[in-house]
Formats: sequence, structure tokens, C-alpha cells
Amino acid sequence: MPQHPLYAKSCFFLFLILACSTKGQLGYQLPPKIISTFKNEYFYPRDSTLTDASFNCTAQNGPIQYQWEKDGVVVQNSQYVSIDNSTGTLKFVKMQNGNYGTYQCFATNDNGTSLSKPFKVKEASLGSFPTSSIQEVQCKQYEHCKVPCRNKPRCVPESHCKVRWKIGEGTNTYAPIDKRVAVDNNGDLHFLWTNLNDWTGLPYFCEVSHEQLNKPVVGSQTSLRIDKVSMALEIDPFSVFKEDGRALVGGKGVLRCIFSGYPIPDIQWTSPQQTIIKNTPSKYEISDFGRVLTILQSNPENEGFYICLGKAKTESRPQNVSLNVTSAPVLIGDNQMHDMTVTEGNNATFRCEAMSLSEELPPTQPLWKKNGVDLEFDEEKYILTENSKALTVIDVQKSDTGVYQCVSENSEGVLLKEAILNVIDPLRTDITTHNIVTNITFDNITTTGATMTTTVKQTEPQTGIIVAFVFVGLIILIFISIYLCRRKKGLYCVNEENNANQDDQEIQLGQTPPRPENNGLLNNPE
Repeated sequence: MPQHPLYAKSCFFLFLILACSTKGQLGYQLPPKIISTFKNEYFYPRDSTLTDASFNCTAQNGPIQYQWEKDGVVVQNSQYVSIDNSTGTLKFVKMQNGNYGTYQCFATNDNGTSLSKPFKVKEASLGSFPTSSIQEVQCKQYEHCKVPCRNKPRCVPESHCKVRWKIGEGTNTYAPIDKRVAVDNNGDLHFLWTNLNDWTGLPYFCEVSHEQLNKPVVGSQTSLRIDKVSMALEIDPFSVFKEDGRALVGGKGVLRCIFSGYPIPDIQWTSPQQTIIKNTPSKYEISDFGRVLTILQSNPENEGFYICLGKAKTESRPQNVSLNVTSAPVLIGDNQMHDMTVTEGNNATFRCEAMSLSEELPPTQPLWKKNGVDLEFDEEKYILTENSKALTVIDVQKSDTGVYQCVSENSEGVLLKEAILNVIDPLRTDITTHNIVTNITFDNITTTGATMTTTVKQTEPQTGIIVAFVFVGLIILIFISIYLCRRKKGLYCVNEENNANQDDQEIQLGQTPPRPENNGLLNNPE
């Protein structure tokens, strides 16, 4: 059956109204918001060609222009540094002394500027051993013997450095690390009990390597003199090294305990909650023959004193090692630095209740910025309350739209939180539909409906969505009405032939149409 021409026209008209009513609500460009995250520090060696020294800054709500700053100065393209202002990419080709510093990304569109958290680029370095003569360490068979790594050079960062003990000058033979032989975090070599074969006549060298530099340095040349004993005696377990740990929230915390004795004892770890620790995925990892405990995802609940214990036939004294979980300031509580959409003339309040974790120094008072620039406080526009933890923007106008930043720091790092303020008009939408004609044929007689007028008032920012739903609902109702019209018994929608005679057959809606005589076209006069 052919569709009434009004069917398509009505749908097109209502969709056009819907598009116009939501324009400006859904198509309005918001200020940008950077979604990239960066570590606190990055390390690169000087004067080395780099292949993995790129930083990608990405923000939402484009189109966006990016800018990088180092120590507050805009970074320019150069022979060794590449900047792409359209993609936000910062790339180092070769590090020079002037490239080290604090970097921050700025993302800007027509409505504001978003900032990344600042991070430091530092030099990865490895010093050298001073020249020294060979020294002798005296050991006793079956007993603990420590060979110190004397004058160990500075290696930055420590996480990229490794210490091994080489046996013999110019060789590739190293002291094996096993249950009886260990190296502590200071680089000292421990024979947890001494074997006569530990001295072969070749001196020991402490070797320090840096994974980025690929150039190890050696020093601390040492010879051993091992005193032989006639009979091995059991030695109760005792501690020869332990080290506390420190971790940022979400990072790894590492604790170390080394025990000597004959025979070598096993090591047991106990948590601050007095539970025995085993290897647990995503929580605990025990390595280096039990001498290292790693807390994989540290949080404040992991902080406290851990106990390590050497266990053989007897037990050692329990050793306490502590884990300090720390972080930059954090926001505590609800409604902290949330994005806001506010109509003109109202106030907008942002909260930034920065706090440090327990036993940390308190954070600085929040510093407030708008679009990356320090706010100039005017009591007629901005009010600070609660010791600068709450910022109120008075009588907001379109010019107040932008990205507001709260900055606070403590000894462990910097907190930078952003919130978007979007200021809109208190909208009023009047929508009138004219000459929407409803054609219904009853026994070949057409009725024509009168004009329908609909007015929708939008007085709140959120009602743009409500308006959209109202018009979607109207469209659905039209579809349902046409469907029921076609299905209702005895009623048929107008066809092209009926439309040709429409002008002669119209009657006003609300009047009772004259009942035609049965001309044989209808099988059922009812």
C-alpha cells in the first residue's frame, strides 16, 4: 500500500527540529583535558643516540594545539629535540646537558588549556672506581665471610644498575649466586659459609654495570685467605644483612634479609598482620633464594614492619624490616575537582582537599590556576575558603569557561588535578509546528486535523537531553499512529486516488462526517 506523503515529510520535519534543538548542547566544544600519564622521572645518558626517548601527550576535546615547556620555557625544535605541536610528541634524538630538567605538556583549544603532570628528565650515569691496590680478606672454612665492594662508584638510577663479582682480571668468570653465595644491595659479596674452593688463586673484582650505558666498570681487587678447620661444626642461623624498603603507592616495595649458618638456613617472611608470606600472584614475590621479598602493588595497608627469620634446626633471632609506602599528595573525600556545567549568573565551587599519607610531611597549600596560569584573585570573581582548599567562581560568565588546576606538593612529589568549568546560557527553546494535517479515510471520507502547536521551555542545562527525548518520543508516536491507522478494522490510510479528491471531501476535525450510502464497495457497512 502506498505511503501517505505526509509520512515522510513529518519525519523529516521532526528530525530537523531535533537537530536544531540539540545544536549547541551536543556540538559545543569543551575545553581540553590531557589523558596521558607520565612517570615522575626518566633517565637518559648524555651524548648517546636515543631510540626510545619519546613522550606522547594526548588530550580530549579537539582540535588541539600542543606545547612543551622545560623549566617554564617553551621547547623549540632543534638538532637534538623534535616537537610536533599537532600531535603532542616530544622526542629526544641525543641528550645534551641543557636538555635535562622538568618538562610539562600544555594542550590548548579555543576554550582553555590543560596541563600534564610535570616530570623530570635526568642524566643516567655511572662513575668509576679509584685506582687502588689489591687487598686481602681473611676467611674461615664453614663460616661466613664478607668481601666488601670498596669505593663503589655512583650509579644513577640504582634500579638500572647491577653488581657482579668477577674472578680473575680480563676473564668472563663470575662468582655464582646461589643459596650459599649472595650479593647485598651495597654490592658486598657474602660467602654464607666458606668453601676452600672459593679461593682459586685468582683475585676477585667488583663489577658495576648500567643497563643503558653498556660499559661496566671494575675495581676493589681482593684476594682471599681461607683458614682450614679439621671438622665442620653446625652454626645456628644469624643475620648478616637486612634492608628496609620504600615504595610509591601502586609501585614495588623491596625488602632484603640475608642469613648465615651451617648448614644454610631457609628464610621465612611474616607480614605486619602476622601472617606467613608465600609467593602470591599480584601481591608477593619471594626471590634470590628467599632473601628478597617484593610487595608487588604497594598500598598504605602494606606499610609496617615485616619479620624475616632464618630457620634450620634452630631459628635465628627475628629481624624487623620496615616498608614505607609513600606518595605525592592525594585528594580525600567526595566531590574533589569535578567537571561542572553551570548556567550564567550562578556560582561554581571546586574543592581540592590535598592530604599526605600518614607519617608524611603535610602538603603545601593548594595553588590555583586557570588554563595553566596562576589565578589573580579578585574578591568580586574568586573566593578562597577552607585554607585555600575550596575555590568559588562568582557570577560565572562565558569568559569563565576553561580548565581550572589545583597544584600541591610534598617531599614525595606533585599533585596536579584539573576540572573543566563549562558555562552555558539559561536556554529557552520555543518550537511550533504548523499545518500538521492528519488525513484519515472513513468509508472513503477524509478528515483533516487542525494546526498543532507545541512549546518546550528549557531552563536547566540538563534539559537539552530531555528535549531530545521528547522529540524522539513524538516521532515514535507518529509511527505508532500511522501503524494503527493501517491496521484498524474498517479504516484505510489514504491512497493516491483519495488524495486527488481530498479538497472536495475535507471536513473539519471535530465535526461528525455524513454517513455515506453503501455503494457496494464495502462488504461490511459497520
